[in-house]
This record gives sequence, structure tokens and C-alpha cells, in this order.
Amino acid sequence: MSECQDLEPLFTPYVDGEAPPHDRASVDAHLHRCPPCHDRIEMERTARDILTARREHMRSPASDRLRACCERRRGALSAPRSMFAGRRTWVPLSLAATLLLAVAGVFVLGLNNKVEALAAQLVLDHVKCFALSGDHSGTVNPIAAANDWQREQGWAVQVPASSAAIGLELCGVRRCFTTGGRMAHLLYKWRGHPLSVFIIPQALGRPAAREIVEKFGREAVIWTDGGRTYVVLAQARPAELDPVVMYVKDHAR
Repeated sequence: MSECQDLEPLFTPYVDGEAPPHDRASVDAHLHRCPPCHDRIEMERTARDILTARREHMRSPASDRLRACCERRRGALSAPRSMFAGRRTWVPLSLAATLLLAVAGVFVLGLNNKVEALAAQLVLDHVKCFALSGDHSGTVNPIAAANDWQREQGWAVQVPASSAAIGLELCGVRRCFTTGGRMAHLLYKWRGHPLSVFIIPQALGRPAAREIVEKFGREAVIWTDGGRTYVVLAQARPAELDPVVMYVKDHAR
């Protein structure tokens, strides 16, 4: 069994702040030499922070059946840890309850819809990537960034340059986790605040159709054109994003 698999049961208590000092030291040492596990921990931490912040909002639509499931889970997790011998993963109560209630929110709010599920995933990528990337606004060359992307990822993108007219500054281009990493994430500062443009090399909806989805306080404007799907995502009202959307439609491929 690999070290990653050995340490996997510690990841959730590590993120939840419940891991004892010795376990935490073991995970810290592993994360320094294992980028995939480091990225996974950062994603889990981002997801937990967002879900925790929205927990009360998600709690209200939870069904009685789900609430009963949470109570059963609460009782099981309150038992001594020795009772869990032979189980690979121990999930702290706060995170378990949060995730279960989040599942209720997902289905009640319609995230089983492909477009809304995509928007929820992209919000996590948006928050995580801006947390991990430095601030290079105004210094990134869009042509060089596009060339680097094609050389490293094997498919071409056209990266919209910074635009003073609409207050848009290019910060970088990253490979994202959603769709198995097969997505270009263009990071911008818009009026000084984070804004993401995602380019997916597949059409996920009707050609030329435009959908607006609000998730976790962010607005995602999603459309399909030329066999690709484009998303502009930021914390703003949809009407405020219209100039950015038009700019991306004119300059991104």
C-alpha cells in the first residue's frame, strides 16, 4: 500500500483540525513531497470553508429523512474511536454533518442538473486557484500564456488580454481539476476583485444558449460556442458582468 493510501484516513481530520499532533506532523511531512495530495488537501479545505459558510442556508431545505440520518451519524461519531477498528476513515462530526446537509442542498436546489453542478464545481476551482496563485495582474503576456498552455496541455486556447476599458487584468492561466483537469482556467482581476474565465474543449449545452447560475454567492455566466463551453464567474450581479462576457466572446477561443 502506498504512503498516500496509508495517510488517506488522516486527511479529513487534518482538514477539520481534529488530527492529533503526531498525525498532523505525518501529514505535513507527506504534503511537502507529494503535490497531488497537497492539491487534494487544498481542495478539501476550500470545499469545507465554503460549505461551512453556507451551512445555515443549506440546513433549511434538508428533509426530515436526511436530518434523521445526520442524527444517527452524530450518535455513531460520538462513540469512542476504538469502536471503529477495521474502518479506513473516521470523519469528524462537524464535517460529516456539513457534508450531509450540503447533499440536501445540492438536490433540493437542482445541482443534479449538469449546468448547475458544473457551476458549483467551478466556484470551488475559482476560490482554490486564487488562493494558491500569486498576484501577477498586469504582468502576464496573453500570447506567451497561450503558447505555454498549448505546449503543456496539447490543445490551443486564445487568452483575452488585459483591458483597461473594462477594468480587467490578466493574472495567469492554470490547469483545473474539474473535468479531470481538461479545462483552461484564466485568472483575472476585475475592478480589483477575482474573476475567472473557464474554457472547456467540449460543448456542454445548446449552441449559443446562455445560462446564468448563482452558487455560493458567485454568478456564473455559461454559454457554448464553436464546440466549446465558456464560463465567466465572479462575485457580481449578472448585468455587471455583461461587458466582460462580451469581451470574452470577442477574444477567447
